[in-house]
Amino acid sequence: MFAVAHAAGRPGSLEHLEQKYSECHSQFAGEMEELAKAVDAQENYGVAATIRRMVPVLEEQTFDVDDLPDEVTPELSLTLPDEERQWRSQLKRIRMDYARELFLLSQRALKTGHVSLAFHLVREVAFHDPDHRHARQLLGYVRDHDRWVTPFEKAMDARGNVWHERFGWIPESHVGRYEQGERFFRGRWMTADDEASLRHHFDNGWEVVSEHFEIKTNQSLERGVELSVALEQFHRFFRREFAAVFNSPQQMRQLFDKGASASSTSGHRHHIHYYHSKQEFVFRLQNKQEQIEISNGLYLPSDRTAYFFYNPDDLEGNMETLFHEVTHQLLSESQRKIPPVGRDADFWLIEGLACYLESFEVDEEGRVSVGDPAHVRIASARRRRVTENVYFPMAQFTRMGMQEFQHPQDLETLRKYYSQATGMTHFFLHYEDGIYRDALISHLSQIYSPNDRVRANTKSMAELTGVSFAALDRQYLSYMAEMDAVFAGVEDATEGSTTLPR
Repeated sequence: MFAVAHAAGRPGSLEHLEQKYSECHSQFAGEMEELAKAVDAQENYGVAATIRRMVPVLEEQTFDVDDLPDEVTPELSLTLPDEERQWRSQLKRIRMDYARELFLLSQRALKTGHVSLAFHLVREVAFHDPDHRHARQLLGYVRDHDRWVTPFEKAMDARGNVWHERFGWIPESHVGRYEQGERFFRGRWMTADDEASLRHHFDNGWEVVSEHFEIKTNQSLERGVELSVALEQFHRFFRREFAAVFNSPQQMRQLFDKGASASSTSGHRHHIHYYHSKQEFVFRLQNKQEQIEISNGLYLPSDRTAYFFYNPDDLEGNMETLFHEVTHQLLSESQRKIPPVGRDADFWLIEGLACYLESFEVDEEGRVSVGDPAHVRIASARRRRVTENVYFPMAQFTRMGMQEFQHPQDLETLRKYYSQATGMTHFFLHYEDGIYRDALISHLSQIYSPNDRVRANTKSMAELTGVSFAALDRQYLSYMAEMDAVFAGVEDATEGSTTLPR
């Protein structure tokens, strides 16, 4: 379930910790089922069903444990009927006892380097005991009277700002006038059109600040806020799914926000520049990047900034490019000094993961999905392998460094590289219900390690999986054929809508 590290059987080993987790979970599930049966006996079937739903399936990462209440849990009312007060009191005790055990286990996991397991456990602690101070602190929350907020939210509140779904964080006293079409800029009120005219020059653009991102744009305030919301959703997903990548002490501090220090200054945020047109994007970046005119987005590690532009003809592709480049940004900026990655080998995963995460989606009910086989990137990987019979053996393909990967003789070959990198990423994350997922994340962790020695001696996927490249080739080809048989009727769109090679 989680990325492998120390030898099995030792007190700090992943196997030992997972066994202890399983034992705690089994005891918890048993106690919850007994309580649910007691509530069933009172013919309170709805409540019993709710109690049973509070036991997450051990083998699954559940999104529910991310949905924590904002309000501090109130004490049980003395006016409750005796039977209800009894089962509510018992439910609270069972969950708090379980949370206490999980927190102790999470600390053991963190101290022994099992970051993914530790992060999962801390999230589950807060799910069962929303007022667990240490778990909340590790997840980046502080208590503000009777509410749990992030340090950033607390700072915004202290300044008299409120969150508005269209305008982001603005002074509470401004809300009414903003909704009537007025804007406050340079110390005076003006119409929205007048403000837009003044902010058209990028130097005067809007600055939309959130917990983890700082977006500067001259497109519109509303678009900046939309991007801010989407990026925070992506950040939360990325931090959860790829927690094991962040396994150095510095990266762990970045992952576990440590309460009041979390994102309290702009230096901790990821910087985004979003221009009002492709023309301006090219004009401003042409001296920074060759062939910028063929790109729809760019992340420059030297600037620690990701660059994009507004494309009204393809807003979906616009967002996919954003997720692609921000994937590079999140991985690169997980430490103070950005390491040189993929220069001599393993560049396939750097681009493959970014292309794969272009498929990130959040539906109207807030449910996240990623890796849709019908997505343009993944459909193209299927088509090139199955229909066009394009394939580069893994032993050869994984040895390619940045220069060889990104600068072949022609653009079509480059597209083939990107397609196979995307397909291989999908394969290693999803094949046989994800049996290679931990190995892939371990590989990614080594590629982005702050330790020069670890990066120079990155283990191959064959070594990490214990399966030869020849066998992995056969499994991959079979996987792609089976996936294509299911989705053969789905037409993939042109790749021009997504980010192009840099």
